[in-house]
Amino acid sequence: MKKETKFSVFLNSLGGALIVLLCVVLFNIITAQFKFKVDMTEGNLYTLSDGTKELLDKLAEDRGDDADASALEIRLYITNDKGVPVFVNQHRKRIEDLLEQYESHAGDSLVLTKINPRLDTDEEDAAISDGIRKLADRNNNNFYIGMAISYLDATETIPFLDPNPTKAATLEYDISRAIKNVLELDEDRQTVGVMSSLNVWGGPDPSNPMAMMNRNAPQQPPWIFLQQLQQDFNVERIEPAASEIPANVDVLMVIHPKNVSEATEYALDQYVLRGGKLIVFVDPMALRDEGNNQNPQMRIPGMGGASNLTRLFAKWGVPFEGTKVVADYEYRVAQNDFISRGRAMPAYLTLGQAALNTDEIVTEDLQVIRLPYAGSFDTSKVATGLTVTKLMSSSEQAKLVDGMSSQFNGEQIMNTFLTGEEGKPADLKQFTMGLRLSGKFTTAFPDGKPGAEATPEGEEKPETETHLTESTEDNHVCLIGDTDILADEHYFLPQLGRRISHNIMLVQNVVDYFGDSTLISIRSRNHDRPFTTIQKMEKDAQERFEDRHEELQKEQQEIIQKRTTLESAGEGSNQFTLSIDPEALKEVQEREIEIRKELRKTRNQLRAEVDFIIWILKIVNIGTMPLLVIIFGIVFFIIKRTKTAAH
Repeated sequence: MKKETKFSVFLNSLGGALIVLLCVVLFNIITAQFKFKVDMTEGNLYTLSDGTKELLDKLAEDRGDDADASALEIRLYITNDKGVPVFVNQHRKRIEDLLEQYESHAGDSLVLTKINPRLDTDEEDAAISDGIRKLADRNNNNFYIGMAISYLDATETIPFLDPNPTKAATLEYDISRAIKNVLELDEDRQTVGVMSSLNVWGGPDPSNPMAMMNRNAPQQPPWIFLQQLQQDFNVERIEPAASEIPANVDVLMVIHPKNVSEATEYALDQYVLRGGKLIVFVDPMALRDEGNNQNPQMRIPGMGGASNLTRLFAKWGVPFEGTKVVADYEYRVAQNDFISRGRAMPAYLTLGQAALNTDEIVTEDLQVIRLPYAGSFDTSKVATGLTVTKLMSSSEQAKLVDGMSSQFNGEQIMNTFLTGEEGKPADLKQFTMGLRLSGKFTTAFPDGKPGAEATPEGEEKPETETHLTESTEDNHVCLIGDTDILADEHYFLPQLGRRISHNIMLVQNVVDYFGDSTLISIRSRNHDRPFTTIQKMEKDAQERFEDRHEELQKEQQEIIQKRTTLESAGEGSNQFTLSIDPEALKEVQEREIEIRKELRKTRNQLRAEVDFIIWILKIVNIGTMPLLVIIFGIVFFIIKRTKTAAH
């Protein structure tokens, strides 16, 4: 048999490679003609959620079998022209793929119209008429990327479909929320009451008297959570001292109830007994409550005092710890976090899925909750007839500490986790910071309305003053031991342009759970999964250096104190009496320099180890697939060469 030359082997290999390449190209061309997709992401992020399908099914039910009934119309405005930024074209593909799933599931009930609003065209006039925002890039190229959704006489507009990864991740939620709003009449929307002693409504800064008097002073916007609620519900403001809750309020949010009167607690008590859904946010130290000090330079976060509903919580058997906050060794914020900036903050908690109840719909898909200086509920003696479902809990390496000192003495608190206080072992356990109470509630005011005049014998109380003693059906109440969970700065960071927690999603989920749960499954999906493996590896690396770092810091303080003592002695000496030992001072100063060098060394070692961890993970992520291809190619070549040699 004629032996193959090296040149013929090369030609055969090259020909084989070209054939494989041609097959791959043909395969892609052929398969591109089929609308077949497989969603292999965790949580099926690119598949319509159950909530969206429920909305579309509801639309089909409303139309019934009437082919002439109005269909839901989605008008997608995206400019497709020269000069349009690349990100617009990339985002258009994602939007169109998602809307095609809506169209496929809804069938004849939904009409999707794609419009290219180029400049000076009828399509541009239609975009402007629908309220789509006109945008321009750095080169002054104008374009549109928005959507209008109409049903009967109602229209909802999404003026700008933001391609930013954080906003793009909520695309399905934004579309489905707009659909839900056009399907509902205003009078069909549920009413959410908000009773708050914090300035969640925006407007003039109440702590700045000059801003209150100056009409032209900058206005504070409503908190983000409130803006979100106003898009989905009829939101009604309830005064903090209200003695009656309006009958039209379906869900009531009570935020930071301080020094609540008996009349207000009685109103809340009766509201729950008649079937109203109550969500309470209490706090031992609300950072947004700066007290009544009107001097901006003297305002200190958390000085406004604790909040509580003492009578109701006691009756329900879940008393709230209003004097201390939860410090957690395991769930403390990382020292490299933008909030801590290198400080130890054991009472500022970042809760992952391990701290959340993944069996509950309101928390099952949430990833990160930030709880600054939260309080805890005692659930050991719940009232008869009620059951507790824990939503958020600390780790078992947690304890209660003074709230104000925890802001400034984080290092000392960290030390007590290991050594305890005054030499005693640390008393650590798990605490409950968020819960749901369910069952039949009984009144905390068995004697009736406080201050009410007794009804004469033989006469019936007026209907408006009917006193309820027990709920007729099972009801639910949600209690959260923190108010800062609602604050914008613990949810979204403008400097980074991204969301840093799921705090607001938790709030919306609870409101939806008590009202209409359609949107929960959409909003709570795992859009932005944190790199938990990296975080754990970084935390382990940090803990390995913490002990040595703390030892050096302690020795540094002792050296500084010793040097100060020696220098003070030298300042008090005169030419006749020399109270300072020059050799001792020199030795102390040299040791101080050595400690500073060691501290820098430990910090550099920690940074180097964290950087090495990230570098290794990048290499693994980037290099795994090429490495597998190379290995496969080598194995394939060896097998082919072996078969060729055998012939």
